[in-house]
Amino acid sequence: MSKVPLYKQIYQSIKDKILAGELRPKDRVPSEQEFMDQFMVSKTTVKTALAILLDEGLVTRIQGKGTFVSASPSSFIVDPNSRNIASNSPTYIGLIIPTIKTKVIQQLVDRIEYYVKEAGCQLVLHITRESSSEESRSVQELTQTHGVRGIIVFPTEDESYNESLLRLSLDKYPFVFIDRYLRNIDTYRITSDNWGGAYETVTNLLSEGHQQIALISPDNTNTTIEDRTHGFEKAYIDGNMLIDKSLWCHIPIRTLRTGDTYAHIVKFLRQQPNITAIFALTAEMARHTHLALHQEEGLNPHIELVSFDDPEIPGISHVLQDEEQMALSAVKLLLEQLGGQHAPQRVEIPVQWIHV
Repeated sequence: MSKVPLYKQIYQSIKDKILAGELRPKDRVPSEQEFMDQFMVSKTTVKTALAILLDEGLVTRIQGKGTFVSASPSSFIVDPNSRNIASNSPTYIGLIIPTIKTKVIQQLVDRIEYYVKEAGCQLVLHITRESSSEESRSVQELTQTHGVRGIIVFPTEDESYNESLLRLSLDKYPFVFIDRYLRNIDTYRITSDNWGGAYETVTNLLSEGHQQIALISPDNTNTTIEDRTHGFEKAYIDGNMLIDKSLWCHIPIRTLRTGDTYAHIVKFLRQQPNITAIFALTAEMARHTHLALHQEEGLNPHIELVSFDDPEIPGISHVLQDEEQMALSAVKLLLEQLGGQHAPQRVEIPVQWIHV
């Protein structure tokens, strides 16, 4: 089974035909129904693919007539007035990330670097190692470095109040939050549909007859984990099921940083012998949990384990994020700010449930 989301497969097939010249400027793109029949997908999936093409400027829509290839399509749409903001010297874009360990962040860094380069800029990377003080230092260094015109920020895990980030917002300095964000700061935010992904996952587990579903996650200290936890809870509410929050295991940040996560999960699992399914809210939590279930005596290795993000363990169903679209959206919104626009907004990227 392909792990590429269906809407992205449709999007890529159209884009490839445009770039190859099979679909020429002003040619009509197949209708939504034609795509639905060809790919055996829902109307929502097709609309998502077409919306991305429209957002990139590759196609245009004419009311009552259909969707057509733009007169001058390009592989990456950037306002031409913002491509060479500093024509006499390189334009740098800062990227602040908390770690380079997770596959999601690795993919984001790779794709952000690609799209930054496509826009004629260069990327400067700072890693905070989940430290708020390092995050503040990175913001200060980047904003004071000649040539850095904007910053993309993946905040630290605990998302504590950060005056340096608030100052960027107040000063209208071009920057974008990606994945996580701080609720008290009004700026551009790119996130996955964390709530929806968790909701669909738990709804699927409930429909399979599971009731004692455990949640295993980092502490509920950032917007990503909060949204996934709320999606978990809402699935129970909409299913008219009583939720047992004693089955929720939010692991303290301190435990995560001292390397005691595995022992914490083992202790929790031993205290909850009636669990029939487990939803791990990160790939790291899924890997720890899988190891515990299969190595610790007395634990049931047949408990159904699912994950948000691919834990890269065969046989585990998971929610797949679209790092490509997240990166593209982040760079695009940052470039819009560099071109003089300032209209803070949140862009939520669809996710896909992968059942294996």
